[in-house]
Amino acid sequence: MLQLDLGVFDWTLGEIMALFANQWVVGATLIITGILAASWLLENITDPIPLLGTIFDIIVKIGTFVGFFVGILDVLVGYVVWQTQPGAIAVAGILILAGFALMMRVLSKFPLAFIFAAAASLFVTFTIYGFLIQYVSLPVVGEYIVQITSLKWMAVIGIILFIFFYGLFGLAVGLITLIGKIFSSTPILVIIGLAALAIGVIVMAAPGLLGIAIPWPAPTVP
Repeated sequence: MLQLDLGVFDWTLGEIMALFANQWVVGATLIITGILAASWLLENITDPIPLLGTIFDIIVKIGTFVGFFVGILDVLVGYVVWQTQPGAIAVAGILILAGFALMMRVLSKFPLAFIFAAAASLFVTFTIYGFLIQYVSLPVVGEYIVQITSLKWMAVIGIILFIFFYGLFGLAVGLITLIGKIFSSTPILVIIGLAALAIGVIVMAAPGLLGIAIPWPAPTVP
């Protein structure tokens, strides 16, 4: 049997989680997150300093898109901290909160309810088509199935499903988007960023103050 060695992509979930189960990784993640989240304030503070001002100008410009991926990392690392360090709720909480805020800076710009509804309606429509098409050769019933699986009727089914899913997802996604816009607004994001920076430094310098046990407990994969 042919085996492909894909390096990092061959890692198990347990191995990936074990990589994050380290106070230096957690601290560095928090500091990077803090810099990205508080970049607007840091840019204004360091503006008179030529080199630092330029660096933070660049960070502000790319921060939104880089922050989206850092936000995903925050949530993953936050989950590992929550699972392995029951005494470090504050660390897990700030990671997940900062990750949500950074991701929503990008996601709040998109019509999420429309995207989810379109994806769900397409998936269900094609599932219905794949189920029904198997029975087109049946006597009597097959004639109706041929009509139902035609492009026009599949389109009608898809539109009906889209309307249903849009109504189903609309309220929930709208509420999440509203909350996301609040947390990703500049003043709130700066506060979250400064908190992440401070906690990141403490995690590296004195992890015990935040309830992090050393040596780090091994994560367990559900």
